Parts: sequence; structure tokens; C-alpha cells
Amino acid sequence: MTRAIATMILAGAFLGVGALPSWSKPSADIVRAAATSVVRVTAEGCPGAQGSRVGSGFVWPDPTTVVTALHVVADCQTLTVDYVEAGVQRRAQATKSLRRADLALLTVDDPPAVRALSATATAAEQEELAAIGLPLNVRNWQETYGSRALNVKKLSDILNDTARRQIESLGAPAIELEIFRLTAVVKPGSSGGPVINARGAVVGVVDGGLDGGASSLNWAVPAHLLQELVASSTNDANVGLGPAAETVFAFSVPETAQAAAEVNRDMACGGRSYFHLATRSLDEIVDSMQTPGTLDDPQGFVQVVAALAAVVPENDLAALRFDLFVDSETGATVAVPETMPLSDGDGFCAAESEEGDIALIFQGLVFNPAVTNVDFVSNQFVFDVSQGLGFTNCQADPSFSQMTPHARVDGLLARRFAALCHHLPSGEQAYNFVAHLGRLNSYLGIVAVNGEFYDTGVGGDPDITRDWAAAALAVIISTYQI
Repeated sequence: MTRAIATMILAGAFLGVGALPSWSKPSADIVRAAATSVVRVTAEGCPGAQGSRVGSGFVWPDPTTVVTALHVVADCQTLTVDYVEAGVQRRAQATKSLRRADLALLTVDDPPAVRALSATATAAEQEELAAIGLPLNVRNWQETYGSRALNVKKLSDILNDTARRQIESLGAPAIELEIFRLTAVVKPGSSGGPVINARGAVVGVVDGGLDGGASSLNWAVPAHLLQELVASSTNDANVGLGPAAETVFAFSVPETAQAAAEVNRDMACGGRSYFHLATRSLDEIVDSMQTPGTLDDPQGFVQVVAALAAVVPENDLAALRFDLFVDSETGATVAVPETMPLSDGDGFCAAESEEGDIALIFQGLVFNPAVTNVDFVSNQFVFDVSQGLGFTNCQADPSFSQMTPHARVDGLLARRFAALCHHLPSGEQAYNFVAHLGRLNSYLGIVAVNGEFYDTGVGGDPDITRDWAAAALAVIISTYQI
């Protein structure tokens, strides 16, 4: 990492976090025991371009039946259940469906002797939970730990205009469906998997992952709705969701070399785990932001894009591509320019341009709210990066800075700034964009640094200018729910 890669410091309140209640986290033994009942559900002959879908499920209420998400199996011709712990596969038929809750019950042909997750319970707010599934074509089950989020009661509580229209166009699940959310993001392909508490009881079923999996918006259907599923009068999964289910919901597709490569792009850096969600061009990302309600400040976003379009040809700007990595703790999606290789620094992740001193730096942290708060953590982040790279005397650019955080529809709080910083010994300058994102006791800081201040813009090097545009947009995009 070069000395010219730096960030800014802006003091001030970010968000307050109170003490978390004391809940027991599901132990490794409890999760492992529950995972023996988790299965991979493969659906073939489905409507849509892919024709195939892969999701998760679990044995309930007895060894002959499996619960999964309706959108995984809806209107598909052939269903297969893979008992990954037992190492066997079985054919299955959808015998019940509950459209309003996006649930399906499968009856399995000649099922193996696998115990059912028969115990159910209701999750309390902020209770520690674990979601278990087989996402993104992984070979074995994976768990995701999180707590039940506050202030989410119904599906409508978390839908922005784009998501609402997607759900309404599909006609399932019900907009006013009772749901709850985890504070951590569950990977695409986990739909239909169980959410369990510290006692191993099922408290919910993983659902969501809108926009074909390119969004971190997911939720869980409460376990008490499983009884309504069993009592449903709809005796199969031919419910007419049609090809739209493929483009609205997230699931995996049967494994290919390309799919396996995508799984291998999951990364760990700076002591944090991130999973690769998608790769998209700026044009595609902007298209996903068109519906009113998606952007918290449409004018501000347009202002940044317009400023960059003045120095980078419009077609080149639209063609910029970003790898979207999701921080499993906060649920924030970090956009990383595809042309900037990622490396694991000393507690930081860094993506650096090959054309000059342009970089994207980010760091995720979990802190103890009884000892500190996210104000301190966010200021410590920018202080550490600034001190490490030698820049001081940063002046905020009010044109692109937010003085207070904004709450995203998924409950993540975000705040972004821009500033011009100086390196006093050399007289060099760097222009920087920074974003702070937080949820409960988890924080993510992201900085784009332009250490080529005098060689970008009108009359500057076009390649360096393009890379700076990509890094700056990456920070701004990361503050939106994409």
C-alpha cells in the first residue's frame, strides 16, 4: 500500500448503540445436530431461462417430509432432495404449498432415517439465532449467526418501492406477511433452510434475497406458519408464479465450473468474511436504482455521477464493472472495481489501481457496545488509516457530505463524506470519499482515495481518472441497498 493512499477524518455523531440483551448463541454442537436435518432441494423443469433452481430445506415435521421455500420449487416438474450429511438423494413431490408465506412441503420417496426438526418456537427480539443452509452450491451446510432485528414485524416494513413492486408483480408472498429479520445476511441458495435458537428449536424459515440474489434483502418466515402450511388446501406447488420467480427471488442454479468459481470468490480479509454476490456494470446498478424510494438522496447521486461524467466519457462510465461483496456481519454490500485487485492488509482490505495511487480501503469490525460505540469505532477507523498513510489536515467538501446518517430500508445506517486532505511534509493532496455503515455492534468503513489529485480530471491521465471514478462510485454505491 503506497503512502499516498489515505483517508479523511470527520468527527461527529454517527449513531448510538445501546447495550445488547444477554442471549445465548446457538452452540456449535446444537448447530451441528440441526444441520443433519438440512437438505439441498434441486428443482428441474422450471419456468424461466435457467430451467433449474437449487435451494435449501429441512426435515419437518417427520422423516417423510421436507419444508422448503415455495419459490424454489414453484411450477417445476422434477424435485430432488439431497441429504448431504447422509450422502443420499431422493425424489420428492410437492404435496402442500402456502403461497402467502412462500412455503412448500415436500413428500420424499423412500426417505433415509434422518431425524426431523420437530420442535418449534417463537424468536424474541434480539435473541441470538443461527440460519443453516446450503447456499451458492457449497458442498456442505453453512451456518449464519445473527440476532432477531428490532422493529420488523411485517414484510412491508423492509420493502422499498422496487422490492414491493417485484413482490406485487409475482403475487407472493403477501406484502403484509408476518416476518422477522436476522442482523446478518444469509447467502442466496439458503432459502428454505431453518433458523434455530440456542435450544435447537426451529423459529423460522429463510426466505427472500430479491432481484435474483443481487440484493442482500432477505427475511425469515416465523415457524408457527408451518402449521398453516400443513393445513393448506393447496396440494401441490403448481401455483402459477411462472418465470418471474426466477428473476425476483434468489436461489442457486445446479453447479457448473462457472458457479464453482463464483463460490471460490468468497474472501476473508482484514479479519472479516465477505461473500461474492454478483458482478455488475454501473449501467446495471443505476438501472436497479431507478424506482423512487431506492436512493436516499437521488439528487446527490446524480450530482456525483454528473461530476464524474464531465471527466470520463459517458460510455466508459456506464461500462465500469463492480464486484459486489457482502459483509456477513453488517449485511453491507461493498462494491469493488473489477479492475482493482484486492489484497489483505494489516487489518484492512485494499483494492489498488494499477495506474496510479488510487485505492479503495475497507475494514469491518465487531465491537462491544458496553465498552465503546460506533462513533468511536468509525473515528478510529479513519484515524488509523490516516496515520498509517501520512495524511492530515482534511477539509470536508460539503457538496458531497452528509452530516447525519440515513437509515436504509434494511435497517443499516449509513453516512458518507468527501474531503480534501494534505500530506504536510511533501505538500501532496488527496481527495477522498468515505462511508460509515453500522448495525447494532457491527461496523464497516470504506474509503476511496485519490492520491493522484493533480493528474485526474480535465487534462489529466484518462486511465487514472477512470480508476478514480470507479473507486469514488464504489464508495457511494456501497451506501445504497443494492
